[in-house]
Amino acid sequence: MRGSSWTRAGALAAPLAASLLLAGWSHAAAAACQSRSGKALRPLVELYTAEGCNQCPAADAWLSASARRQPRISWLAFHVDYWDAVGWVDRYAAAAHGQRQQYRLQSLGRQALVTPQVIVGRDAPVDWRGAAMAQLLAESSRQVAPATLAMSASAQAGGRMRVDMQARLDGDRIAGPALLWLALYEDGLETAVVAGENAGRMLRHDRVVRKLAGPWKLESPAWNGYAVLELPGDLQARRAGLVLFAESPDDGRGLQSLELSLARCAEATAP
Repeated sequence: MRGSSWTRAGALAAPLAASLLLAGWSHAAAAACQSRSGKALRPLVELYTAEGCNQCPAADAWLSASARRQPRISWLAFHVDYWDAVGWVDRYAAAAHGQRQQYRLQSLGRQALVTPQVIVGRDAPVDWRGAAMAQLLAESSRQVAPATLAMSASAQAGGRMRVDMQARLDGDRIAGPALLWLALYEDGLETAVVAGENAGRMLRHDRVVRKLAGPWKLESPAWNGYAVLELPGDLQARRAGLVLFAESPDDGRGLQSLELSLARCAEATAP
């Protein structure tokens, strides 16, 4: 299924692990399928890319290598659909991804919509493979996060997944509301491109956003909620994961991000 969507969000009526236990999962599985952020900021790196763009494979490879080297940073690849009219339709592209790219650029006061493009908090570094990018990530990782996040995941019937979420804002470090997003990503994807600028190439992708839910507006210091995601039929859970992230609606500043590997959940529930 192409596109990014969510099916439901609402108030959380039980602790984070409760939905896992009620679904018949063991205590070990419940513990493996939840995650909570620490005090340090976990930066979020957003790559906007497309299979029809001949400069994008290099950016995809950079993101894959960076994610392996720096697991304490959240990495997401948003495939945009505005390249679909240029000879090749990207099966991972979604209109919502291009809309988010435009929204993020507006929050930064910029107009240039390009691919590949990397955005980190309030910065969109042009030389994302250089020393300035490394310094940006290092400095961001040393900051104390203005938000604390937690989430758990539980399988549901009909190819769905419920994700319970909690967020707490530090009023001393952030004034005003925040926005909360949830992304489902997948690693190890391959596409044999037969048309467009990358015709004849086998493209390999990691951290590809398969679903994007939100935003939820956080206007109080503490928030509980949940989302029910309809999983893509071809999703391989053992190479997928979730990223929950909070940001300022004013300037896009990253407040915190959190990752949960679905491979951990699958291993915990295996016979």
